[in-house]
Amino acid sequence: MGSPVFGAVDRVGDPGGGDGLPAELKGKTPAEIAAFYQQRENTLRAELDARPPASVTPPPAPPPQPTNTEFWNDPNASVDRKIAATAVSKAEFERLTTAAQRAMIWAAKSMCKENHKDFHRIEKEIDTIMSRVPEFGQTDPSMWETVYIQAKGFAHDRLAAEDRANPPVMSAEPGNPGSTAPPVAADLYKVTIPGVSKDGTVKSAGRVADMLGITHDAYRKADKELQGDGLLPLTIDNRRGESKRAS
Repeated sequence: MGSPVFGAVDRVGDPGGGDGLPAELKGKTPAEIAAFYQQRENTLRAELDARPPASVTPPPAPPPQPTNTEFWNDPNASVDRKIAATAVSKAEFERLTTAAQRAMIWAAKSMCKENHKDFHRIEKEIDTIMSRVPEFGQTDPSMWETVYIQAKGFAHDRLAAEDRANPPVMSAEPGNPGSTAPPVAADLYKVTIPGVSKDGTVKSAGRVADMLGITHDAYRKADKELQGDGLLPLTIDNRRGESKRAS
């Protein structure tokens, strides 16, 4: 057998000596030790249950409602007493409105974020300006839109420099020529294109070339250019001469 991984010098002994049990449990069996701790738990639970319940301060009784006679003799004071009996306190009102305002502010800011993809680029400037706006104004989505425009104007130089350093990627879908690209040496009469003629027959590229009055080689060359970049060539000169404009 191989040598053990840990030797005697690697073991950590009990710093207190013995098995670490209190003196009253030394030499006891596991069942006796378990019974001891069970009994102690029962004793502690009984002591807690015997304690009197914590005193709860009852809410103050509402003020008495004004009588009919008091309403008749002093209606203003009677109305004030009736309102005070059911109205919330100033502290409770501020606590409720503060929680509602925070939710409305978050919602207004989120709406502005969704409307502008570059919001994150000027969010620091927007938060700085909005910190000077009262909280009730921050709940208005139009206020965030106004501050967004203002902050973007202030950060124009920085944004322009960032765009010059890292130009945004502009993706555009190439135009669809709308026809089937014929092979270089294919018979154009056997190449069909979308659409049908007036008599219901399928159009062929060769027939279209004949109707346009161009050779099949010219058609292939033009189709190749269209398939390459999707840009239509200039085929009609719609400029008018001086003589036509004068007439």
